[in-house]
Amino acid sequence: MLVQRISSISIVAVLLSISFIPIFTGCGNSDKFGYVSGKVLIDGQPAPEGLIVQFQPLDRNGSPSSSFTDKGGEYELWFSRTVKGVQLGSSTVTVIQQTSDTNLKPTPEYLLAFNEKRETFDVKKGRQTYDVNIDSSLKLDKKRKKR
Repeated sequence: MLVQRISSISIVAVLLSISFIPIFTGCGNSDKFGYVSGKVLIDGQPAPEGLIVQFQPLDRNGSPSSSFTDKGGEYELWFSRTVKGVQLGSSTVTVIQQTSDTNLKPTPEYLLAFNEKRETFDVKKGRQTYDVNIDSSLKLDKKRKKR
């Protein structure tokens, strides 16, 4: 009787531990996120290291995902420090120049103009690549600036 009870408890323990595997391996996020990486290119050349790429879901309840460009202009978006990905659906793409108190540089007008265009990308399940192409001759819309 005792052996039968121990084996029943063991079976229950194994079944419970198997049911929690998706939670611990992160598989639960695959239904909510797409995985986006790519390059930021300025006039066809890799952007400098340290630009911030951000995808802001158009869904007003959505939260942004972001990343920094590396030396080759490449990025991979993260939802949080521990969760890689972007919420599914359309997102507005922005590229921001990072600044610090010791090294304040004005943001180039072409970055401001690119962000003003409000370019969007439709994030789907799975891995996808999105290269952000920025033209350095972009100018701000003076009509919008006056508002």
